[in-house]
Amino acid sequence: MRGYGFRVLLWKELLDLSRDYKTIATSLLLPLIFFPLLGLLSLALITQQPINVAIVDLDRSTIHNDLLNLTFSSKDLVRELMLGLEDYGFNVVIGNDTDVLSDPDIDLVIVIPRGFTRNLTSLNSTAQIRIYRRANVQASTRAESIAETIINGFSSTVSREKVEAMIRVTGLNASATAILQPITTREELVTISGRRVGVEEELKGLFARVLVLALSVVITPATSFIIDGIIGERERKTIEMILSLPIPVSMIIYSKLVAATMLGLLTAIADALGFVAYIMLTTMALGGSVSLPIDPALLVLHSIIAFFTILVTISISLPFITRTRGIRSASNIASGIAIIGTIVFFTGFLVDYSRLPTEIKSILYIVPYTHSILSIQYYVIGYTLQSMIHLLVLIVLSIVLLAISTKLLNTEKMLLAPPS
Repeated sequence: MRGYGFRVLLWKELLDLSRDYKTIATSLLLPLIFFPLLGLLSLALITQQPINVAIVDLDRSTIHNDLLNLTFSSKDLVRELMLGLEDYGFNVVIGNDTDVLSDPDIDLVIVIPRGFTRNLTSLNSTAQIRIYRRANVQASTRAESIAETIINGFSSTVSREKVEAMIRVTGLNASATAILQPITTREELVTISGRRVGVEEELKGLFARVLVLALSVVITPATSFIIDGIIGERERKTIEMILSLPIPVSMIIYSKLVAATMLGLLTAIADALGFVAYIMLTTMALGGSVSLPIDPALLVLHSIIAFFTILVTISISLPFITRTRGIRSASNIASGIAIIGTIVFFTGFLVDYSRLPTEIKSILYIVPYTHSILSIQYYVIGYTLQSMIHLLVLIVLSIVLLAISTKLLNTEKMLLAPPS
């Protein structure tokens, strides 16, 4: 009888959820639409935003070094900057003097001072370039970074030409690369066991961090649904009929919890997918490319963790929600719990909890969300056993807290709002 009653109640909750189009749209469709739309909008605005760069060549000279038999000109650098910046879609203008600094439409001014080519040709002087970036203009920062990359490339080319010329003149048995870059580094990624892996392993870690961050947004829809399922039904005068059924109160609460947790689980998946789409689109907007490898086992683990993370959240908030006067008071309590969860999961996005000192982790173990983070982080770095241990702790905590919460429920207080 209990099993049949629970199935009936669960079907009732799921049917109510399926009819609540606003909740479904907010929880599922909004993140799937919002994050990709944000990325597309960023891409569209960045490509449409005019970025104006002025190049002022005050030197305008060409000098030949007889000893090295090399000729350098400031015009070569101007040409490199123009071609490079225009390739990124910047508007490049050539200025005659530094008066362009007073033009508010110019975001970045690159000044090649007098004597630049003379110092560039010399073997004992350094040529300098002045870059004026418009303060508090985000576009100017990106333009400056690209301009400096082009200038550094031009500088490396000049250095190599000088060294190769000196080798020819002196007849030394030398290499320009050995002189300019006597030390090189080679980076290789390895797992905790020392096995070599590719960059996709790093991207897998990034995706795991996204999944941790996605847990921060699964709490609110679930708690909102459970609030409406209890406080909302009390205000609509429908909870009396449900409580009059020959079914324990715990079965009624469990049916609502399962429905709320399923909503939160779907929200977690939608948020993760939407956030991944946002990362890929914004990366494209900045001129790069990214491909996040999807680990099916990690997604399954994330789904299980999301389920029990939601369950533990609802279990903690349930005794407080059922004792509030109305939806507003219950929402305030749920918001406080959601803020705590958001803080913890945001730190989990930035910090490797698995690398924290034992004494700090021991304190954090008190917070159930810590086990959610550690389960994902340990799995990604290859500590499967530790990942499963923290998942098991999360499951046990959620079940124990759920049992305690249902024991603390009072049918009378669920039926009647507490006196003011």
